[in-house]
Amino acid sequence: MPLILGDWFCMQDGRSSFLPELPEDANLIFCHDDMIKEKIITGIEMRFATRKPVKMLIYGDWGVGKTHLMYHIRWWLEQNTEDYPAYPVIIEIGDITKKSRFDDIVRPFLDALGLDFLINLVHLYRGKEPNVAKGLRDKSIASHIAEAFNKILLSSPGQPPVDLVVQSFEYLKGRKVPGQATMGFSQPLDQSQEFYQVLLAIGEMYRTVNDGKRMLFVADEAAKLENVDADEATQYHWVTANKLVFDDQNSSFGFIYTVSGKQEKHLPRAIWDPQIQNRLGKHAYRLDTLATNGVESYLRKLLDAFIDWGKVQNLVDSGTIDSSLYERDAYPFTVDAQARFLDHFNRNLQDAKPRDISQSLDQLAFQAGKKGKRLITADVFDSLEM
Repeated sequence: MPLILGDWFCMQDGRSSFLPELPEDANLIFCHDDMIKEKIITGIEMRFATRKPVKMLIYGDWGVGKTHLMYHIRWWLEQNTEDYPAYPVIIEIGDITKKSRFDDIVRPFLDALGLDFLINLVHLYRGKEPNVAKGLRDKSIASHIAEAFNKILLSSPGQPPVDLVVQSFEYLKGRKVPGQATMGFSQPLDQSQEFYQVLLAIGEMYRTVNDGKRMLFVADEAAKLENVDADEATQYHWVTANKLVFDDQNSSFGFIYTVSGKQEKHLPRAIWDPQIQNRLGKHAYRLDTLATNGVESYLRKLLDAFIDWGKVQNLVDSGTIDSSLYERDAYPFTVDAQARFLDHFNRNLQDAKPRDISQSLDQLAFQAGKKGKRLITADVFDSLEM
């Protein structure tokens, strides 16, 4: 039979790796506890206390836990929806070229919501605002965008959408619609403020029909936006869009970017122009690699969450795991092997990232399993040059 790490190292049912899974493990926090609880969650609570949408930027090196944090924020909001009503939508930013525009973010957000969601939303909004287009225009939405949303009323919730509604959906995503002038789309969407207004219209309709509950758009992996810095006009387009997103005048929806960058100076100008910095204020947070004590703490919390200790003890009692080598606080290592593992990351703190620690643990566990070892011993490190 092939080696299955989850079985070999007594993980809880359904687990097969020491890497956390998303969104399943969103409720678990293994590191950055103080930053998350005392700054980021407190920052969210403060925004709600002042009746403002959540807007923040979270940055740090690759693998420090930014994506996990995004899903944890979503989980936290879902657990506390009565006091902190929000509807988070998470997307990962796709390929970005130096000519990419803000529609490359708007499009995946609309795809994540789906046309059925929009059809239902627009119909609910009409229940509050009988004239959908006028209601949106009154909220400073351009007429051609408001009319595109109004066309969505041609399909009823739960029914297959008619062609014009499908075309409206594509139009709002910034795509060119064949024969769009004859179909009532007066002009193409290509300006930064137009793409922003698509999100603004959705956010405003959602807030209206849900008694003030706001959309929260979360864009992960914004480091890819460094590509647009190579083109001055495109960079200006992004800066303009993000200024609108983070401006206090946008009270309709919240927005979070995560971006890989060790220092502020490494962040793409598209999301870190001085005018955007001023709008974000203190709501830009850096996740660091783990400090010396943080590596051991991360490992212990991870193992306590992932290991079925009853299964481990059964293997020790049956002699399958050598009791002379087993120490619960060191499992799945022997004591000397655990010391070597921790020493490696403590001597190379630039590599002390949750993702790297878990991936290294997976690799060591696999090598030990291939050798028929139920514990990771010091000699297993030699094959990985740790």
